[in-house]
Amino acid sequence: MLKKISFIIPTLFFLLGTNVFAHSHLKDSNPKSGEVVTEALENITLSYETKVESTSTFTLTDQNGTNIPLSQVSVNNSQLVGMLKDGLADGGYTIHWKIIGADGHPLEGDVPFSVQMPENQAAEGTVTVASNTPSTSKDTTRETENVKAADKNQAQTAAVLTQKAEPEEATFKDYMIPVAAGLLIVIGAGSYWLFYRRKHV
Repeated sequence: MLKKISFIIPTLFFLLGTNVFAHSHLKDSNPKSGEVVTEALENITLSYETKVESTSTFTLTDQNGTNIPLSQVSVNNSQLVGMLKDGLADGGYTIHWKIIGADGHPLEGDVPFSVQMPENQAAEGTVTVASNTPSTSKDTTRETENVKAADKNQAQTAAVLTQKAEPEEATFKDYMIPVAAGLLIVIGAGSYWLFYRRKHV
């Protein structure tokens, strides 16, 4: 009897532990969390540790919370791929994903990133010199201050997005139920073995 209990307990912990670690957490993304995108973005790709169900999806919003339309979001085994209808303007964005993993466990999370196209940076820093009337020192100083203020705002946006980026980790709830079930099984098996032993002594 003791040999049977010794075999059953490790097997149960192995099966329960496998179920806990089989959750489909986000493994990689394009764009990455906290990234500053400097090239035209045509699609968004989210990759997970295991296969995800066909009902999984994600949305894209800008820094004002306005929803950005996507032409389609498709599921490809362990990936979610969304095609953008139009190019993204400079600013901050958040990808909010909701999936159901292979184990049927629902998960969700956010991937923040920002867009800053090089041509827009150059346009902001360009001083017009085509006019026949030369620029005054005051105008030049004002334009320089505007460029510095824009650069400061961009740096602050990138810093906030980086702070928001937190990796998905298994929560305490994911471990509590399997461990509690395992302990109940161990206690029950131990009580049965003691009762059986006393009865046959």
